[in-house]
Amino acid sequence: MPPCNTPPPSPGISNADDGDDELYEDEVLEEVPVDENGAPPLEDEENISDEDDLVELPGGIDQLESIMETMQQAKDNSIAVFKDHGKAVFSCAFHPELENVVVSGGEDDAAYIWDPTNTDSKQKLDDWRDSVNCVTWSNDGQHLAACDMAGNIKVFKYPGLTVEWSFEVGDINWLKWHPVANVLFAGTADSEMWMWKIPSGDSKLFQGQGEKTECGEILADGKRAVCGYSDGSLRQFDLKSGNTVNTFPKGLAHIDVVNCVSGHMNNTLFLSGSMDGTAKLWNSTSGKVVGTLLCGAREEENSSSSVECAIFPRDKSTTYCVTGTLDGIVTVWDTPTQISRHACKVGDGVSKVDVHKDGNLVFASTLDGAVKCLDLRTGNAVMELSGHSATVLDFSLSSSGSHLVTSSDDGTCRIYNVRENS
Repeated sequence: MPPCNTPPPSPGISNADDGDDELYEDEVLEEVPVDENGAPPLEDEENISDEDDLVELPGGIDQLESIMETMQQAKDNSIAVFKDHGKAVFSCAFHPELENVVVSGGEDDAAYIWDPTNTDSKQKLDDWRDSVNCVTWSNDGQHLAACDMAGNIKVFKYPGLTVEWSFEVGDINWLKWHPVANVLFAGTADSEMWMWKIPSGDSKLFQGQGEKTECGEILADGKRAVCGYSDGSLRQFDLKSGNTVNTFPKGLAHIDVVNCVSGHMNNTLFLSGSMDGTAKLWNSTSGKVVGTLLCGAREEENSSSSVECAIFPRDKSTTYCVTGTLDGIVTVWDTPTQISRHACKVGDGVSKVDVHKDGNLVFASTLDGAVKCLDLRTGNAVMELSGHSATVLDFSLSSSGSHLVTSSDDGTCRIYNVRENS
């Protein structure tokens, strides 16, 4: 009879003694200690470390934070850092002609003009009532427009930075110059798009249907504009007459907030991107949809693949567009076929995309504090600009395309040499 607690032999396996039960020393693989009941010790008992094995930093938490900061700095490939804001920096822009002039606006209720080659050389533009959320240069670089979250807009003459014109409206969602003329546009939470001639201040008001004007674009002919609204609708306006040319209601346009619009340089197409996970191509003449670019699994409200930014390159002959989504995907689309050429995961989420002036590179800022650069021909990542410890909220390329400035939730702006990092 076999001893207790011994399982019966498996079928087909003999239980007969082989006549050689002696164990030799060279056959021992491992010695396992047992307790008085013949059981091995518990696993966590074996792994309990002596107090002598614990490493304590002499400087405590301060030393740990210093080590982490040093590790972060080791990943920083910027060539200059501007820290004067001290709070989140919402917007930044290189001067359209001068490589040594940058403007930034932030949560500290201030805007700064500063030199990227010497960040101590700066001029503060204050006297705001709230965070400065938009800063933008006119096409000729002779005017700088800025606005705060309280609805105050100021236009400064450059150089000199004297206030040339000011105005007050409701909450401002976006601010943009006409691509050629000194005409300024703003979209508000009151469903309005304003247009002002600068410096006279002559104005025109374009009214929506009550929903927030989330985004706007002036089409390439300079005579029409498109606005996207928080209910998913779009409206196209004639700037001279003030009339609505085309209306794209919710459902036909999008089923959730329109986050972005971009016009093709051929003056025929424009592109809209929405929180519903789609981007749509439109014929600006007929007002008909040309195609739908599905950026997520399906079109749905509050999609995890919300299209945060979409852009056409500044080239009349281009046949592609680029989208960036909340789940961190940058996609290059073939516009004639609406097929994805390339798609690349660049981070936790995309806040902005822009195409380099050479037409072969696309830059994408991310929620995890970096700017990734992709080769449009292959879809491969070719560059990463790092150093921020929080979301990159905005970025701008210099007129030559050699440098890039970022603004971040971490309270800093950073300058990168694009050519050295490529």
